[in-house]
Amino acid sequence: MIKEPLQILSATNQERDWAAELFSSSEPWKTLGITYENLKATCHDPEYLVYVAHIEDEPCGVIILDPHGVAGAPYIKSVLVQENYRNIGIGAGMIAFAESFFKQKSPHIFLCVSSFNQKARSFYERLGYNAIGELKDHIKQGESEILMYKRIP
Repeated sequence: MIKEPLQILSATNQERDWAAELFSSSEPWKTLGITYENLKATCHDPEYLVYVAHIEDEPCGVIILDPHGVAGAPYIKSVLVQENYRNIGIGAGMIAFAESFFKQKSPHIFLCVSSFNQKARSFYERLGYNAIGELKDHIKQGESEILMYKRIP
């Protein structure tokens, strides 16, 4: 688990560019064919809340939140941990941050996971998310996005 304190802060413009580069060089975004330009536009879109996780002032993960995502309930648009920081609790920490952030706004939170990304789906299920729908061919022909839901305790 995380040995150093995890800080999750609103992303600076430079961190938004870093996040777009991180997403564009990582799965599932590579398989989905989402370009750096698209990801940079998303990371700088004022409709989304972009937060960066830091350990010892070094960025190590990013989470993008849509406060009005699904039927007015918050939606975790994207979450990613830099490869050399994985499996130590940063992803779970960012998800917990999102749930805490939105707890007063809504008892519901949503996210999607690509059908081919079983590791991520298992991770979300361990955190209490349940699959509630499938968006076939939503981003890439032949693949689905699985809509997942959690009631925020």
